[in-house]
Amino acid sequence: MKALSGPKYDGKYLHGLVKEQLGNRRLHHTLTKIVIPTFDIKTFQPTIFSSFEAKINHSLDALLSDICIATSAAPTYLPAHYFETKDEQTGKVREFNLIDGGVAANNPALIAISEVTKEIVKGSPDFFPIKPMDYGRFLLISLGTGSPKAQEKYKAAEVAKWGVLGWLTSGGSAPVIDAFSHASADMVDLHISVVLQALHSENNYLRIQVRRLYMHLL
Repeated sequence: MKALSGPKYDGKYLHGLVKEQLGNRRLHHTLTKIVIPTFDIKTFQPTIFSSFEAKINHSLDALLSDICIATSAAPTYLPAHYFETKDEQTGKVREFNLIDGGVAANNPALIAISEVTKEIVKGSPDFFPIKPMDYGRFLLISLGTGSPKAQEKYKAAEVAKWGVLGWLTSGGSAPVIDAFSHASADMVDLHISVVLQALHSENNYLRIQVRRLYMHLL
């Protein structure tokens, strides 16, 4: 019942650990290019932290600790995360009111493809001069966090009786959130698979989703 009055966890231990490990490192300090999705609950728009975008939009060059805390702030489980960044060139302050990136992209593989494609279109020196749709030059490995698909969850007769509490608390979780997140991830997987098959590049994409891993995490 705690989930009805606040998040299941206060996040203090997680936040402290993340800040301790990442210190003052910012997005531009990563050893490789990364892209991390979040969702801004104030603007109701996705906020994507991209190494590429941070080069031209300095307000996105946030502390890695803030980005990691924000993208893991799953609704009902962990509190939303607020922080600010300041553009050292313009002095402009930008505020962020963020929750779990899974709300925007539970399977961020498509975002990764989009970011790389944008850079290719712009002629970025980070990439060979290839055509944006030349997916034969892409190699994508998508790692899931485990799938409960082998386990049947609910039946329509049971769900038909649910109200707000049922959708938020049944089965020891939040079925409405679980449904949206799993559906979103699966649709991205389906979209990428079909597009790459159409472009004869299906062997360049691998989605790894271990069912038993999900059970171990429960």
